[in-house]
Amino acid sequence: MPFRAVLFFAAFLVSRQFGAEVTTSEPELRIRVTDEKGRPIAARLEVRGPGGTMYRPAGAFHEKMTKARGGELYYLGSFVTDGTASIYVPVGKYLLVAEHGLEYERVERAVEVPSGGPVKVSIRLRPWVRMREKGWWSGDVHVHHTPEEAKLLVRAENLNLAVLTTRGARMDWDSSTRDGVIAVPPHHWILTRNYEDERRGGAWILDGLQRPLDLRNLGAWFLPGISVVRQARAQRPPGGIFPWFDIDMPIWWEVPVMMALEPADSLNVIHNQFMQYGIDTSEYWGRPYDRREFGGRIGFVAYSLGLYDRYLNLGFRLAPTAGTGSGVMPSPTGYNRVYAQVKEPFTVEKWFSAIRDGRSFVTNGPVLFFKATREGGRVKTRVEALAREPIDRIEIVANGRVLKRFAPTTGSKTFKGVFSFNERGFSWALARCFLKPGVTIRLAQSSPVYLHGKWDARSDAEYFVAWMDDLINLHIMGVTKITEPAQREELLTLYRRARAVYASKARRETPE
Repeated sequence: MPFRAVLFFAAFLVSRQFGAEVTTSEPELRIRVTDEKGRPIAARLEVRGPGGTMYRPAGAFHEKMTKARGGELYYLGSFVTDGTASIYVPVGKYLLVAEHGLEYERVERAVEVPSGGPVKVSIRLRPWVRMREKGWWSGDVHVHHTPEEAKLLVRAENLNLAVLTTRGARMDWDSSTRDGVIAVPPHHWILTRNYEDERRGGAWILDGLQRPLDLRNLGAWFLPGISVVRQARAQRPPGGIFPWFDIDMPIWWEVPVMMALEPADSLNVIHNQFMQYGIDTSEYWGRPYDRREFGGRIGFVAYSLGLYDRYLNLGFRLAPTAGTGSGVMPSPTGYNRVYAQVKEPFTVEKWFSAIRDGRSFVTNGPVLFFKATREGGRVKTRVEALAREPIDRIEIVANGRVLKRFAPTTGSKTFKGVFSFNERGFSWALARCFLKPGVTIRLAQSSPVYLHGKWDARSDAEYFVAWMDDLINLHIMGVTKITEPAQREELLTLYRRARAVYASKARRETPE
């Protein structure tokens, strides 16, 4: 077979598996998706055929990527519809999957398509929880789609706020609105004036910029990311909330540098490697982690959550956020999301303020409410969890230590519990809820509640001293391939300053 023909055939096989757009004389499958009241709604669909082949209508919106990053392939073959879809498919048996974001039940429907006339399928999606009615508004802080794509996606995924991020050597500065906020009726918004500085040191998301950044002369490591963050923060007025500095995940090399010298407003605790159909366990450009201690998907999740806990132990007030990286990572917009408690009318600034003030939780599955009150040296916690799938466990965590683990009745999708503990030895507490594990790991985490107890964080500080030593040695040994001595010395000076912060904390029994 000629080489060009081989390439064509390979491309054909890939398209058939990830989402074939069939427009032939084959039978027609007509799908109609409605809400609980029978009204057409935007939704995301999967049409799974024999042998794992997936189908979608010609021209339907879908992701262009082809890598599942260690997960299942189903999302790559999905598509978004505004209520109806028509697909020509071969005769056979199919599984239809329909979703309308986290708050609606997921519907799976088996359908047989015979030869002859069209097959009509109606799918009604119903909510299992209504968070907006409870005063909680959802957002995805890490989305790589265009504004036009996002207008459809926020409706299809029932997401209140999508924070769009551009990256690279320039910004796609949106001048179509006064404040970079696009309203999508009836209750969706898109924030457009944001930038992600993603290079070898890490990925720093800067939201609500007032004007474009100067992005000239950015190399793989130099200029350091901290210079871009400081340029953005110089735009923030006294008492203002924007620009907001969010770290996209904790595993990057320079995260300890940022936290020591330019602490972030928030960090993606449920980040883009938590995917709908898998967990991406690679560290990519981040610091390599010990796979003997943190093996497999569960180990990677424990490692990632543990890094966030260490920063809290060291006295950093770091709000948890959640983002998918949808558009470059294989997950739907809003699969990972933050819920913030906001009184109407909704505004983007009020939503970020609620995150700053601890009136929020992050999730890719369960809904989690957590409250802690101090009573005479003891902390009384109340936790409530709800989910559309069975709950595996709920944990009350203080300074990274699980103080209480609740195990709900097998198959239970709701839980309420109370637990109290002595405040003396702890400086913060939060709750986590995990669903029964499957092809991925789904969980929720509350915002931390800060306590008056004292935690000995010297081991946490020593952990980051060792991290900084490793980062310094990368540059000294030439692994980072920085050939300009002045640039390397500037980075090393920066890293040594950050190391000194952790070394100082390592000498004190409790952090400042």
